[in-house]
Amino acid sequence: MIRRALLLIAVLGTTLLPAQEKHRFTLADAILNGRTYWPAQVQGLQWIPGTDSYCFIKDNQLMQANTGKDKEQVLATVKDLNHGVAPTDSLKRFPPVEWADAKTFFFDAGPRTYAYDVAKKTSTLHLTTPDDAEHQDHDKTYRHTAFTKGENLFIAGPEDSITQVTFDGTDGIVNGKSVHREEYGITKGTFWSPDGSKLAFYRMDETMVTPYYVEDISTTPSTFNKFRYPMAGQTSHQVTLGVYDLRSGKTIFIKPDGPPDHYLTNISWDPDNRHIVIILLNRSTDHYQVIRYDASTGQAVRTLFEEHNEKWLEPEHPLTFLKTQPTRYIHWSQRDGWWHLYLYDINLGLVRPLTKGNWVVKDIVGFDAKERNVFVEGTAVIDPNDPKGAMETHLYRVELGTGKWTRLTRDPGTHRGQLSTDGRYLIDQWSSLTVPGRTEILDAATGKVLKTLLASRDPLAQVARGTVEFVQVQGGNGDVLNGRIIKPSFFQSRDQYPVIVYTYNGPHVQLVTNSFLGGASLWMLEAAERGYVVFTLDGHGSGNRGLAFEQAIYRQLGITEVKDQVHGAEYLKSLPYVDGNRMAVHGWSFGGHVTEALMLRNPGLFQVGVAGGAVQDWRLYEVMYTERYMDTPAENPTGYDETALPPLADHLRGNLLLIQDNMDVTVVPEHALRFLKSCVDKGVYPDFFYYPGHEHNVRGKDRVHLYTQILDYIDAKLGVQPLQRR
Repeated sequence: MIRRALLLIAVLGTTLLPAQEKHRFTLADAILNGRTYWPAQVQGLQWIPGTDSYCFIKDNQLMQANTGKDKEQVLATVKDLNHGVAPTDSLKRFPPVEWADAKTFFFDAGPRTYAYDVAKKTSTLHLTTPDDAEHQDHDKTYRHTAFTKGENLFIAGPEDSITQVTFDGTDGIVNGKSVHREEYGITKGTFWSPDGSKLAFYRMDETMVTPYYVEDISTTPSTFNKFRYPMAGQTSHQVTLGVYDLRSGKTIFIKPDGPPDHYLTNISWDPDNRHIVIILLNRSTDHYQVIRYDASTGQAVRTLFEEHNEKWLEPEHPLTFLKTQPTRYIHWSQRDGWWHLYLYDINLGLVRPLTKGNWVVKDIVGFDAKERNVFVEGTAVIDPNDPKGAMETHLYRVELGTGKWTRLTRDPGTHRGQLSTDGRYLIDQWSSLTVPGRTEILDAATGKVLKTLLASRDPLAQVARGTVEFVQVQGGNGDVLNGRIIKPSFFQSRDQYPVIVYTYNGPHVQLVTNSFLGGASLWMLEAAERGYVVFTLDGHGSGNRGLAFEQAIYRQLGITEVKDQVHGAEYLKSLPYVDGNRMAVHGWSFGGHVTEALMLRNPGLFQVGVAGGAVQDWRLYEVMYTERYMDTPAENPTGYDETALPPLADHLRGNLLLIQDNMDVTVVPEHALRFLKSCVDKGVYPDFFYYPGHEHNVRGKDRVHLYTQILDYIDAKLGVQPLQRR
């Protein structure tokens, strides 16, 4: 029998120096000086191709070292790079570099790309793009760079040549940019063939989508910025994939059969440079086809396979082709309930599952030289009764021939890997609740630590702060949920403290991880020093717990998630050191929706809520995200009615601060205004603050203003006085 809450042993900061030897952490420290208070890392760390050496940036120089005990040496200085760089591009800091081979690397300076010869210690101009170029995308060989200007696509080539690829870009016609609002792994709009001879690109026609406007007060008088925003159930945009041949100068378009508002996701090139594979997802998001197309004609060659799920599918990864066996590729799928890898052959179909079990593959790190093994990042095995494994990320070696996998990292924590080009060594950068950060070189066959590059010191050692602890809470359906508690440095178990619950609890997001500070943001430390217990809980719907855990929210976004947060609040109230009559909740975006729903559906549970950028009614949110989880309003009217917040405005008890960005193109301002109108109609008086000039969330120096306002509001409404903070 699982107890209601199981406190884990892992605790950060259990040994505190006398208070007078530590300084008070401020919001400005947390938000503007975050790098100072984050564990040191090896900057620019990467392997040098074809060698067992790696490079990194230190003291504004590019350094080189190898896996042995040889001393590090200077590979290049800023002065070296500036030999051959145009005066207008002169560098002051060492830039990120991209290696072509062991002798040459590329770097960007201004609108130009330079090649640096390591032996000659000189830079030469390689490519030039216009000053106003956007969405630059180099091919693998760095011979060409794709970019956009306005809504059209261009290619920069040798000798300052510029080729315009599209000419029809205009209001409603977009070329070469990401589409479908960057869902389903779509983060860019151009895709180079392996040899750089062809460029595939998205063309989006959104002329049929209703325009939306946000006010821009940087002009006098103010003007309105127009963008296309298809809401759930409305007409969506239509996408095709163009393929431009650099040799012939001609473009063909791939126009898959079926409804024109389906989703063209996860574009991948076949190693033969002649074929493109698209994962074609229907708008209902319950069925996709993996289709191979001829890149010269745009015609479908064959449907490789299909997948179906009665709730939703969300393909997020293009196919990964093998170099040694070009007809074979790796496909990601959740078909068995967990993100796993499957080996396929273009001609034979499924060869074998590569990974399986109650854990989640999170990333492919690389292959060894003969492609006998693939190296991946993934969670630890997840026990439903003790799901701490979901908070971990480890490195694994998986045999392609058998599917046998070996976990290479032994220390609990969150590990990120880089594989050497020959597959013999791994760089492992990791942290945990008790380890601020370590960077090590591992033997890729065994996981043995061969060399420690950095053991980060605790950057908060001289900061007054308390403990960060992991807890587990019994949630709905009998599932155990992972949580995190932050206590103030002056915590006394005999006293009672008010609470701030920070929540998101939406799809794909995981807030509680076994990493530095347990995944907490630095502002939470300052909040704790005001005299609060700060609590976060990952409930159903959040990431890395498997498909069943995620799909528990289907057709009722915000219902199960809110119930889980109620379980968390009840757990908090059971703790002897928590003042259950002084509890606040805060979240942004999906977390803003959960915050507000907690205040309205469970009046009195929380005395204060601060909801930022909150979705008020899923009918007003964009089509691709909403319909995946909710279906359309016509298909699921009850679900949309039950999750809408404006009709519940008169349920409000306590204090609610709504925050909205006036130029938000993600959760558009209409959400907040609809709720405020309902409050006026029902005689309810929330507090409201608009952030002019910001999009979704508040960034930069204004973020200090945001969190000062949030925490001061909670202080005032819960009656927490400055003198009570110590």
